[in-house]
Amino acid sequence: MCSSVLYDSQYLLVPLYIGQELYGLGDAIHGITVRTDDPYDAENVKEKIEPMLEPPLFAQTWIDMNRRFFDAVRLERNVMFFLLFFIVVVAAFGIMSTLITVTVQKRREIGIVKALGANISQIIWVFLGQGTVVGLFGTLTGLGLGMTLIRYRNEFSHWLASTLHIEIFPREVYQFSEIPAQVVPNDVAIICVSAFLICSLAALIPAYFAARLDPVKALRYE
Repeated sequence: MCSSVLYDSQYLLVPLYIGQELYGLGDAIHGITVRTDDPYDAENVKEKIEPMLEPPLFAQTWIDMNRRFFDAVRLERNVMFFLLFFIVVVAAFGIMSTLITVTVQKRREIGIVKALGANISQIIWVFLGQGTVVGLFGTLTGLGLGMTLIRYRNEFSHWLASTLHIEIFPREVYQFSEIPAQVVPNDVAIICVSAFLICSLAALIPAYFAARLDPVKALRYE
């Protein structure tokens, strides 16, 4: 691992008495490391240890020690959220423009259907259903491609590096040899549901215009 180079250059494992002798601490120590079974339970352990310590002694977790890295990841997550949101909005506008085109092309058919007695809600549901189908298949396709890319992320990264000489995550910067990934079901569900709803609701505007179409003018449309 690339990160091992960084640790090898900064850390040295020696017996306790040698470390105390090197720093001239006598019988004292700089600190005590506590390992928990659950790494995310470190904050609870910290809260239990702190009352036992007197200033200037203090307790800090591995999250506190790497706060700047977590802040960077949090910032990247927020940026990715807005990027995904705008990508979905662009896709929704694409669906909207397509349905508006269909409305113009099917103007005569819409007039015939309305002349036969179709009400506004039935016309709306026709176009809304079309937008829903497009949103559903688009979401499922995106989910499948996304999960496949995550599954073979390292192979894809190696292919880009060897074929196109493109380093997605430079090892010298990110300090790891392979791209780590964790699929969070809640995040995936929120993204998929949001994309589906936005794309489906994008069909409301063309559906409304189609439902408000005057059948007399539509039948005379050439």
